[in-house]
Amino acid sequence: MSQRILHLVFVILFSVYPLAVSAVPFGTYDPRSVAMGGAGVASGNSANAVFFNPSLLAQYTSRKHRARNSHYVFPVASLSVSKITEDIVDLADNNPEQALSDSIATYNADPTQTTAEGVLAASRNLQNDLEPIANETAFFDGIVGMVIGIGDRREGGAFVISRRFVGDGIGKLTAADRQLLTDYIEGLDFVVSAGASGAPHPELFDANGNLLDQTGNLTSTATGRGLLLTEMGIAMSWNVELFRNKVDIGFTPKFVQGTAYEYNSALGNSQLGTSERKENDNWQFTLDMGVSKSLNKKLKLGLAVKNLVPLEFSTKSGGRIDIQPQLRAGAAYRSMDWGYWALDMDVLENKSIGGGDNTQYLSLGGEWLVKAWALRAGYKLNLVGRGDFAKGVFTMGTGYRYRGIGLDVAYVDSGPERAASLQMSRRF
Repeated sequence: MSQRILHLVFVILFSVYPLAVSAVPFGTYDPRSVAMGGAGVASGNSANAVFFNPSLLAQYTSRKHRARNSHYVFPVASLSVSKITEDIVDLADNNPEQALSDSIATYNADPTQTTAEGVLAASRNLQNDLEPIANETAFFDGIVGMVIGIGDRREGGAFVISRRFVGDGIGKLTAADRQLLTDYIEGLDFVVSAGASGAPHPELFDANGNLLDQTGNLTSTATGRGLLLTEMGIAMSWNVELFRNKVDIGFTPKFVQGTAYEYNSALGNSQLGTSERKENDNWQFTLDMGVSKSLNKKLKLGLAVKNLVPLEFSTKSGGRIDIQPQLRAGAAYRSMDWGYWALDMDVLENKSIGGGDNTQYLSLGGEWLVKAWALRAGYKLNLVGRGDFAKGVFTMGTGYRYRGIGLDVAYVDSGPERAASLQMSRRF
């Protein structure tokens, strides 16, 4: 019977391989995995296995009442945003296009070298604000949740409830806007320097010599889509025998409800943005599955698929956001001398939902125990990213245990990403 179950698991896991995936990123939430570069498919424990690989709940060799393998976790919370997201928010707050418009009005009222310098500075400021976001991906991923994970000898289970807001978008600087700002800079530099530098641009002035305000004609945009997801799931796992080999398998049936968001903003007038939402009231069923195998006391392999049953969410504009299966493989190595090492990789490329870059992460991390402390560090790389999104990200974090109570934190400020994660837990 166990061989039939395991055969079914492998058939289902590998049947998702040829899919063209449209999905949110695999998702790394808890501080331990965030600090270890996002790895966890083979290195998770009862506190975070339900997020990565439910089969890991059955990895323990002793009974739960003897080894306290179980965890109550609340809260587990994390937030990850791209640097580009921060730049777009700052652009809306600072409103540099309005500053350029005001400086043009000031110059036309009193055309002096000083007011011309004001237009020149405002043009450069707007150009400097727009250039970093040109065709770059903005992403955000935040979650808060609760986990009850029960790790036991050869079997285990978990309950999870979470609220996640995830999405991405892209900032687009048009060639026309880039040229217009270049013309303003050259033309006003020509005025300020009395012809010593820059270039004349008579098309920027009307017949009366007034500088034309063309900020209302800027066409650069920021667009994005996101999902606010509520998930509830119950994980189950067992240790089964196949050809005289022990293998752990796990399932997480879960129900998901979501609200779809769409955002469009003209960067030429960042105060004129539109944000629309549509609640999808129906709860949808999906399933996470995983397998893991200990090759010896030090080395473990894992394979997991999330959202085996695809999810669909409609947008207010009539579009659709799909979440297809996500497949990830991992390995973990434990050494008394060199600590605990983990390596994960997305087997499938996950397409963006809002027009940003796709994701396919390679994650590497380590954990070193020093008395009651756990020191963690890692690295992750988006193998299919462009520009800033192709840069590697270094991660770090720590954890502290006192009489079964744990506090874990992680922090990321590297490459394109800014992230933080916090978790409180109690072993039982």
